Amino acid sequence: MTEQTLVPRTAEQDATGTPARAPGKAAWTTLVVVGVAQLMVMLDSTVVNVALPSIGAQLTADQTALQWTISGYVLVLGSLLLFGGRVSDVLGRRRTFLTGLTVFAVASVLCGIAGNQELLVTGRAVQGAGAALLSAAALSIVLEVYQDEEQRKIALTAWSGLGVIGATIGVVLGGLIVTAISWRWAFLINIPVSIAAGIGALRSMPALDTNSDRTLRLPSAVVSTAGLAALSFGLIRLHEGFGDRNAWISIGAAAVLLAAVTLMEIGRVDPLLPLHLLRKPTYWLSSVGLLLVAAVMISSSFLASIYFQRVHEMSAFVTGLALLPMGLAALAVALVAPSLARALGPGGTYAAGAALHLAGTGVLATGTDSVALTVVALAVIGGGLPACFVPLFGIGTSHVKVAESGVGSGLLNTFNETGAALGIAVIGTVLATSVDSRLDDGGSVADATTAGVGNGFLALTVCSGIAIVIALVLRSLTRAPEGADV
Repeated sequence: MTEQTLVPRTAEQDATGTPARAPGKAAWTTLVVVGVAQLMVMLDSTVVNVALPSIGAQLTADQTALQWTISGYVLVLGSLLLFGGRVSDVLGRRRTFLTGLTVFAVASVLCGIAGNQELLVTGRAVQGAGAALLSAAALSIVLEVYQDEEQRKIALTAWSGLGVIGATIGVVLGGLIVTAISWRWAFLINIPVSIAAGIGALRSMPALDTNSDRTLRLPSAVVSTAGLAALSFGLIRLHEGFGDRNAWISIGAAAVLLAAVTLMEIGRVDPLLPLHLLRKPTYWLSSVGLLLVAAVMISSSFLASIYFQRVHEMSAFVTGLALLPMGLAALAVALVAPSLARALGPGGTYAAGAALHLAGTGVLATGTDSVALTVVALAVIGGGLPACFVPLFGIGTSHVKVAESGVGSGLLNTFNETGAALGIAVIGTVLATSVDSRLDDGGSVADATTAGVGNGFLALTVCSGIAIVIALVLRSLTRAPEGADV
């Protein structure tokens, strides 16, 4: 059997199934605008990590407030991505993109000038709301503007690659900013970037058509957003330990709410929740794959930051430099990802990325005390990130029609963000439990942290093993005979 080309449905037929003329090529200026915005959104998910000690000292913020400086952003972003995609489908992609960009910029100012922990956490939550609108619209814009097959492959590679790079260099930039200027500029730096992206969108991004007959489906939107928020909150609460009662109550409520919205959406002609996509094995396997790789990405940088600062007493800036090879490896692989996809196919490329994660996390699971070995292993993990993200987004979005590109891409992004929250929740709990156990046995902080970080990477090794299984299944499915409905 030969490798199947995953062609966007809109390039072959219109919504009624009638053959359509092949779309022409679009200018790359739109990709530059949405790429810069996506880089900024993902950078803000990690740039605060190394700034927390400085924030806590200046604002006299307690540990709970510091945790919610990160968690509040993740919770709101993950909760609103699906609805953000619907808003993009109904009200217009460029309009939604610009609205999200404006909200994000205003919230960045609020964070940058915050005089107390309450204002900072509020600003981060509002930032998450802007990021949800921005990110959901950005991917749907990519899917609608770049309908030529080769252009779409390049665009998806660039979009997902920039997201990976943004997340991995966030800690580097955060360390540099905190050391050289002030933690406040970790937020204020978003202002000139937002202004440039806004001007670029107005000048070069097409307005894109909207359908005034469609509705936002607010009842379903409220229930789904509440369910996703409850899920994110429960996962965040697991930081307190797997026995935390409130965490499981919240996760249980999420299960009920998400089941309710599923029943509300069954049989709908124009659903908020695209259940028909989840019936396709390649779509839901890609979604689970995104969940796993997001968990590996966020958790690896989190564990490494803890390891470098607590075990080797590195400064925020030096910690950022130690993580730089991880970002550079991600950049290098992102540049050759299209060639890898042509040579190995999307499933094979994902399998290669998952194998790199298995190797890198496996080395770090041994609890090594070597900084050099840790940096090399993190670079191996970094190299695997775009090799996973690029084919997963490509396979997942290959089934998404232009009319539903907002909710279709929003659901993929929701799995992605849920993976990040789940990864931090589980890995953070494993780390804390392991460290406390070693300290109770009389171990030093450095030894306890090394063991805890090793156990955290062991959990990520398990995730990577599961990812390889999913990759092999996807490789088989994407090599199906032409015309098979995968």
